[in-house]
Amino acid sequence: MVKIIKIDKQDYHEALRRAKEVVLENGVLIYPTDTLYGIGGNAFSEKVVHRIREMKGSPDEKSYSVIMSDINMIKRYCEVDEWQLKVLKAHLPGPFTFLLKAKVKMPVSVNQKLGVRIPDYAFAHQLSELCDMPIVTTSANPSGKKPPCRLEETTGKILSAVDLAIDDGITKFQEASAIVDLVEKKVLRKGVWEIELFGY
Repeated sequence: MVKIIKIDKQDYHEALRRAKEVVLENGVLIYPTDTLYGIGGNAFSEKVVHRIREMKGSPDEKSYSVIMSDINMIKRYCEVDEWQLKVLKAHLPGPFTFLLKAKVKMPVSVNQKLGVRIPDYAFAHQLSELCDMPIVTTSANPSGKKPPCRLEETTGKILSAVDLAIDDGITKFQEASAIVDLVEKKVLRKGVWEIELFGY
């Protein structure tokens, strides 16, 4: 049976410590973000990414995004020009996924672009900071099903397949992030907030 840690009832730092262990051991966990509950793990691990694809029923050509600790980590793994940097600084942390050109190949991406997030929720980007790596982030639901904004909305199939679940109640925005392609300069999915790309 999966271990569930309720942040409101257990020590926050203990929850972070256990989540870090799972990521560094190439396990898979469910965790809250500012938008939805996500499934995550080591973004560099082929095994982890394959396992998440199997859990969700996603095709092999499906890319996933990653959570990064801060903009410096984004610059470490992605090409970022001055205009892109202004957009990132204006909107992160926040409910956005930005597509950038990747500097290194990761199994989460099937092309040269990488979706990056810094959620407006400390646990998620602190986990990336502690692990010193990008963390896979994709909604904790089977493909095509409603994504959860509470842990109890995850299906038994998904919940039973992970190594750890972090429960912090309902998410801040209760809606998927906007997806913005900063390479092609276009909004791919409207999310919680509107974004005007050319005001920078």
